[in-house]
Amino acid sequence: MIKYLPSFFTCCNLICGFIAILVGDYYTSSILLLFCILFDMLDGLSARMFNAQSTLGKELDSLADMVSFGIAPSYLYFLLTPLTGLFAYFVPSLFVLASALRLAKFNIIPSSPSFLGLPTPATAFFLVGLYFSYHHESDFVVGMLSNPFYYTLIAVFFFVMMLSNLRMFTIKGLNKNIWRNTYLLMQLLIFVSLLFVDYKIAIPVSVLSYILLSFIQNLMVRFN
Repeated sequence: MIKYLPSFFTCCNLICGFIAILVGDYYTSSILLLFCILFDMLDGLSARMFNAQSTLGKELDSLADMVSFGIAPSYLYFLLTPLTGLFAYFVPSLFVLASALRLAKFNIIPSSPSFLGLPTPATAFFLVGLYFSYHHESDFVVGMLSNPFYYTLIAVFFFVMMLSNLRMFTIKGLNKNIWRNTYLLMQLLIFVSLLFVDYKIAIPVSVLSYILLSFIQNLMVRFN
């Protein structure tokens, strides 16, 4: 039965993502999406721990991620749109399109200790952070999401990052020597520090710092 544990977590991920769409509330649905991220992590951890990887599980995981990290957060983004007409539908659709293309790409490339492009859960985590910040009335986030230019720019930026060839560090690349996990440790330190400095924007800023640190890591590798 243990071999079905990863698929169980994947199904929990899928169900929470679907309910998040049905609820259609940017705050309550965001909490459900955090559970999706948790279940997605447990899915991968249990599959590696019990050597329970399978082709079916891989495909199921992609379908669940498409709902939970592609469609659901994009729908919530639409609920906050300052745009009108066709653009109100088109801009949130960029997240859906990028998620679909990235997940399809992920399924056909060899396994690697790093990500190629920004993962869909990371993008969803960023959006969830925006929604929490919006709920807590962060002046910066409310102003940004109320501005058609910045609202569109966010979608375009993450569309590009998800489909980019930027190598991004991941927990799968952990080294037994703790001091060789420099970028992961820096990312953790940034996130914890942000929680104390301004918890309202801790999540979205930490995702942006993850992208920045990945850029720096790539530059260091290239020039060394």
